[in-house]
Amino acid sequence: MKPQIGIRFQLIAGIVITTAAGIGLIGLMSIHAIESSAVHLKIGEADSIVRLIRAEALYPSVVQTTEPFQGVVHLLKRSGVNNFTVAEANKKTAEGVIPAWDWEDVSYSGNVTVKRRAVGWFGQEADMLLVNAPLDLPGGKKANVSFILSLAELKRDTSAAKKFIIVYAAIDSIIIIALGVYFLSRSIINPLKALQTAATRIAGGSFSERAPADADNEIGSLAGSFNVMAENLESEIKALERLNKELIETQEELLRSSTLAAIGNLAAGIAHEVGNPLAAVSGYIELLKKGGLPLDEQREMITRASSELGRIDAIVREFLDVARPPKKAASPVDVNAVIAETSAFLKAHPAFAGVNTELKLSSGVKPVAVDSGKLRQVIMNLMINAAEAMAGLSGLRLVTVESTVEMRPIEGHSGHKPLRRAKDRTEAQTPESSAYERGFVIIRVSDTGAGVSEKDASRIFDPFFTTKIVGKGTGLGLFVTQTIIKAYGGEIRFSTGKSGSVFTVEFPSAQ
Repeated sequence: MKPQIGIRFQLIAGIVITTAAGIGLIGLMSIHAIESSAVHLKIGEADSIVRLIRAEALYPSVVQTTEPFQGVVHLLKRSGVNNFTVAEANKKTAEGVIPAWDWEDVSYSGNVTVKRRAVGWFGQEADMLLVNAPLDLPGGKKANVSFILSLAELKRDTSAAKKFIIVYAAIDSIIIIALGVYFLSRSIINPLKALQTAATRIAGGSFSERAPADADNEIGSLAGSFNVMAENLESEIKALERLNKELIETQEELLRSSTLAAIGNLAAGIAHEVGNPLAAVSGYIELLKKGGLPLDEQREMITRASSELGRIDAIVREFLDVARPPKKAASPVDVNAVIAETSAFLKAHPAFAGVNTELKLSSGVKPVAVDSGKLRQVIMNLMINAAEAMAGLSGLRLVTVESTVEMRPIEGHSGHKPLRRAKDRTEAQTPESSAYERGFVIIRVSDTGAGVSEKDASRIFDPFFTTKIVGKGTGLGLFVTQTIIKAYGGEIRFSTGKSGSVFTVEFPSAQ
């Protein structure tokens, strides 16, 4: 994660850099101005010396005897000049020497040339000025004087000024930075921190939190806009909570209504399912009470009454299956055998009158760990449901039951191999390739009916839901089927279309 630089650090860094750059520039300009002023003063001093030398050369105050320019030399030495030359007609006529250094022009005025040589980058040696000036001699003769003035004294004088400027610049920078940090913290950073704190608390669920908006600047306007947003958010959340509460109450009311409706449908179904055999039993009893019937007829009535009582018992047990989940069995069950047995049994069922049955059973289907009776009940319910879905339709009415095996990667090894059926596997497959796969037994029950609507398909497994008329079904068959399948770790899916519907059941293989 990229490290985050706080706005406080960024602002302080900006202040420090700006202040250091500004104060440093002012300090350098001040030092340069002081040095330039000192050099100009020295140039003025050199100009004064040249005027005195010219006056002395034209009107000597010292008798010129054996040595020419004696008065000029005396004047130069008295002025503190040690390095000088005085020449006439390219001839050395006085003492002194000028070092052969590189000189840079500084100024030129009144036939006086001033050049400068800086020795040492950090001023460890003094700067020097080279002054050249022509001289007018009595009798119309011409001469030239050159002398060197040292700037060491000026360097010493300006050094104290430089130190003062540096100290002043440092103190000034510290004061400016401290004041800048204080005012920035007070006017920008602290309000932003308060705004961030308020936003964090609101994000944590404290919707009544507000940011201080007393600053009369853009930060204050931002805090005010933030508070307006927080108020609107709080209002919306309260409205959503109110609507959610109303929705929950409405759902509860709908649930109660749907429960009452389901109970009504259930009661109607029970009344019809139980009422018919109960009425038959009551009629048989009334006939027996009257007497006078032959013994054979009495026995037949008793047998019919017993059959009707068995029907009532079966209806009651079906409803008990809704609230009493099945117990898991520990022994593997041959799926293909149960499908074949159930299909043969249902051939005599009234719902299969005029309905053909086709079995597509794969030879590689492994056993599954379910109770054989419960598995038979699941297959029977699905096949009867498929047959009844085609009741009253013309043309081919076909119920197809298919069994296959799909190999799927065990969790943690997904993506290694695609799904494939057992019949697609080859003997060349190594045990290692299937070590991370598990088999699932797939049972598909399909019909050639007209299908159901999308709305009914979404409720197909709901308890008490049925598309049949009252008395023809309780709406518990598919719900009980789903309950049994899930109790044994399986899944059931439903798909439908104009060409029929398909129920797909899958169980993990017992192996």
